[in-house]
Amino acid sequence: MTPTPSSTSLPSAAAAGPDLDGRAVGTAPGRICLVGEHNDWAGGFALTVPMDRGVRVERTAGSFQVSSWFEGREHTWRGEGEPGIFTLLASVYSTMGEPLSGVLRITGDLPAGRGFSSSAALCVAVARVLRPGLSPVDAAEVAYQAERATGSACGRMDPLACAWAVPLALRFHGDTVLTEPVSGRCALAVGVFPTPRDTRGILSVLTQHHSGDVSLRDWSALARVGAVRGALEGFSVQARHATTALRDHDLRALGGAMDTCQEIYEEELVPELPELRAPGLVRAVRSLRANGALGAKFTGAGGEGSVVGLYPPGKAQDGVRALDALGLQAFVVEVHSTV
Repeated sequence: MTPTPSSTSLPSAAAAGPDLDGRAVGTAPGRICLVGEHNDWAGGFALTVPMDRGVRVERTAGSFQVSSWFEGREHTWRGEGEPGIFTLLASVYSTMGEPLSGVLRITGDLPAGRGFSSSAALCVAVARVLRPGLSPVDAAEVAYQAERATGSACGRMDPLACAWAVPLALRFHGDTVLTEPVSGRCALAVGVFPTPRDTRGILSVLTQHHSGDVSLRDWSALARVGAVRGALEGFSVQARHATTALRDHDLRALGGAMDTCQEIYEEELVPELPELRAPGLVRAVRSLRANGALGAKFTGAGGEGSVVGLYPPGKAQDGVRALDALGLQAFVVEVHSTV
């Protein structure tokens, strides 16, 4: 798989550049992992699609100052060492060898901590403001290095998906990543649970057991090692099927791959790793399927962060109503890309 020119109708997929009034503007969308979670660090295949929600960064000349507006809250930063997104922003500047300068205004409509890559989208958008014209590959690498420098255990899936802003098939092997934009059209009903999931905890459990970092005399732990390795391999296999299905406009096959991944999660991972129990997620998946979804599953790290259901174009509102009834924040994401 190799990068090829692509286009998308999503408004947040715009690259960066100076406005007519001299402002520099950078944007990046969030992403949904349809199939293939965790395979960026474990190795294997994944399929992501962009959202029509994302992050926008505007920069004007002046002494360094940052203000943000996220999820109805405004905050202003004026110096290093302050909490929040400033740490990520400062890391992008450092990664690119740029001094802290300019007046930045950051806005976004991605729910934080729910598996939509808000951190990666922020880093990509800031990189595009600092250096307009960056290629998707270069913007993604800056974002990846910047996040890693803050101590994040992120892989390359999120920054690549946010930087390319089209449906993207990915294959991970060590530090090598093959990317292929994919044509496809579908609708997604997306549900966000009220509180963020414990991403760090989930990743810690999965990475420990995937690496086999357990006592050889601990039979229960060895069973968990097998469950994690088998599940992630299953996710990878289904990601390959899902990519073919999206490219062939076979939404039923794509939904089947999503359902299979959810079954792997429920039947192989959760019994061995009770930390991953997510009864609210299971209820949401069942409700989506009962309301016309062609497939439904967790998205992101897992747990009760977010859920996604697949529908034909124009039909996802049925899923939104079902998720609303369960008390989730729900919205439609329409995917339409030609490459």
